[in-house]
Amino acid sequence: MRRWVYVVLLGVSSLFLWALLPAHAATLTLQAVGPPRPLRGPLLGASTTAFFEHLLDDPAKIAVLKTMAIGLDRFPGGSDANFYNWRTGLIDIHARPDSSPYVRFWAKAAANIARGQPSGVTLEQYAVFSRELGAQVILVPNLESSSIAEQVEWFKRLAGERLVPQRIELGNEFWVAMGNDPASLARWPDAPTSMRSMKQYLEALRPYLPANVKVAVQAAAGAVDAHQGRFGQRLRQWDEDLRPEPWFDAVTMHLYPRLRDVLGDPQAGLTPPTPANALARLQAMLARVDEGVERLLHDMERRLPGKEIWITEWNARGANPATQRGEAAEPLSPAMEMLTTTRMALVQLRHPAVTASLYFMFSFRPRDPHAMFVPDGRGSYAPVPAAAALRWLNAAAKGGGTYQRMVQAGGRPVSGGGVLAESYLPIEGGLFDAQERRTLLVQNASSTSLAFDASTLVEGRQPSRVEALVAPDLVKRERQAARIEAQDRAGPIGIPPFSLTRIVWNKGQ
Repeated sequence: MRRWVYVVLLGVSSLFLWALLPAHAATLTLQAVGPPRPLRGPLLGASTTAFFEHLLDDPAKIAVLKTMAIGLDRFPGGSDANFYNWRTGLIDIHARPDSSPYVRFWAKAAANIARGQPSGVTLEQYAVFSRELGAQVILVPNLESSSIAEQVEWFKRLAGERLVPQRIELGNEFWVAMGNDPASLARWPDAPTSMRSMKQYLEALRPYLPANVKVAVQAAAGAVDAHQGRFGQRLRQWDEDLRPEPWFDAVTMHLYPRLRDVLGDPQAGLTPPTPANALARLQAMLARVDEGVERLLHDMERRLPGKEIWITEWNARGANPATQRGEAAEPLSPAMEMLTTTRMALVQLRHPAVTASLYFMFSFRPRDPHAMFVPDGRGSYAPVPAAAALRWLNAAAKGGGTYQRMVQAGGRPVSGGGVLAESYLPIEGGLFDAQERRTLLVQNASSTSLAFDASTLVEGRQPSRVEALVAPDLVKRERQAARIEAQDRAGPIGIPPFSLTRIVWNKGQ
């Protein structure tokens, strides 16, 4: 019966959806799992597209980003950081006849960036932008194409301006060596060689770093499941060679689960969701971003005990989609992205070792099939469902305090049905307890409507705000503004199907 109701929901309007819900929803009882973790300093954040679109000089976009409660951002970025010229503020990369397709891609991208922003983007400019957003920068120096002496000059200048951030990420994805590029592979043949190079740069930069600086090296985890053959062997060997050496504080991970890898079906990544496959796709991806990400984080905690984990790039949909007949093929709908993005963030929050998590990435570009904001018709922008969910998560975590994982009492795991035996609980929640407010986020990744009594968590105090981010249509592909529905704060709170519900108690009232 439940599956029949789900199939009907895929194509109906929200009004019809609520008409289908039972008159008396089942009662949701939440229980804590494990001890609460502290939320010290900025934790959640995002990469921006400052090189690919005008952000720093667009007041409308800045105003929207200020509402996103971004705690951390990253400069210059990912692979572009490996070829960033701090003197020009541009990406200085040129393809050779034997360059990899990835390097050739970046050479074209660098030329486009130079045409669109000929003056480049400097850290001085980006720091002003970040402060306006209320974010702290993770700086990625150029260890790929810049000499140690040149980077020392940059950091010496930044130190004189008191702009060296407190977090330094030593390069980007040397384990991928710019997509098996011969020149990059010569620089980064393996983890031990790469670690020695990273350490040499760091020792030269030390005199210009803040006293409380934290420095991260790179792990290949997260890419391992997606690759076989010699490249997959390289990634696995890279992580096998990592050691918790005292000269660094953290390790970076980039997590990009992809539907085609989760299902073991390359074609699944090239076809849009349909009423026949949407639920299976959602279940497979939820299992991967839950139990699959848990596995990767536990493995890294085991390999590098005592080190922080910085997830400086992640999303719950994988890399940009392939194109068919000139159109982007979207294997996941915006509703599915919201549900998997929410779950992946909640999984990361379970781990005290994870002290940085940056979503990749926040884009306003109208031609970007994964833009996180769409025009609102009033000269500004509105978040799509995944961005709206991240806004709630960012705001709750930025207040400090503690985070407590919450699950449904007696909840039964759902099998993902992918190539690996992975599962997830339909109901996942997080209780953020900060000085000024308490926030409960409850994700319902099922087709069942539930009712929750808020007094079971905060006795004798009515919530200050109750609202739900509802995304019942798992097939619809258009990127539209998130739909958020306010609820009556008195009485049982409805937890709609395929939704994220936020309950806030303001303290001191």
